[in-house]
Amino acid sequence: MSVNSLYIKEQGQGHPLILLHGWGFNHVIWDEIATQLANQWHVYQVDLPGHGKSPLCDYELSTICRLLVDKLPQPAIWIGWSLGGLFAMAIATRYPKAVRALGLVASSPRFITAEDWSCAMTIPVLQKFEQNLQLDMVTTLKRFLALQVQNSPTARDQLRQLYQLFQQAGYPQADALQGGLYLLRSVDLRETLINITCPAWSCLGQHDALVPIAIQHAYPHYLPSLEIDCIPSAAHIPFLSHPDIFLQHLSQFFTRHGLN
Repeated sequence: MSVNSLYIKEQGQGHPLILLHGWGFNHVIWDEIATQLANQWHVYQVDLPGHGKSPLCDYELSTICRLLVDKLPQPAIWIGWSLGGLFAMAIATRYPKAVRALGLVASSPRFITAEDWSCAMTIPVLQKFEQNLQLDMVTTLKRFLALQVQNSPTARDQLRQLYQLFQQAGYPQADALQGGLYLLRSVDLRETLINITCPAWSCLGQHDALVPIAIQHAYPHYLPSLEIDCIPSAAHIPFLSHPDIFLQHLSQFFTRHGLN
């Protein structure tokens, strides 16, 4: 597989629907949801560069967005979780003809705080992950997993499930993890969201420690047309902890815009 390749798992028939995973994971995180969606859609589960079975590439936002657009069908529905949502947002603003509709799951146009943006992680938290990653990648990933399910009533069960997924799919490359953290720390897409013209939907978890629920009040300033659903007892991975509720919200979004 060349450096300009991506591993993509396909299933189902119909219009294309693309699923992008978050930092440290790979396409396997979507398996349960993808199987359900494949009853109606042609689903594409992507391994981002350096994750799963995809080779590493230059970890620049523009490079990865171009690679994704080149390798995947268009127009498609793009659904991105966490870091994957950052790529999906950027593609919707830069390649509008490629995006039929946009789904953002526990994602944000800016993942670190600023004077005018409090609904995010603080810089020291992210810097600590970057430092620890160089010392012990596996332990740092496990700590990150714990942070993603923090405050959830089913945190222990979710954590066990996440560990099993890692054992099944393997760990990402260290350079990909560092590159992803760099993007989470440096990218700010807020001012570009006004360029998104397709239907857009966000699903948030009330107990999310990485993308605080308060973002629901900040998003409309930059993307007034964004439709937002919150799952009250979910944390950072609502489609894994509450798949039925997640799919219900997503289906309702599709119905409202005649996407079914």
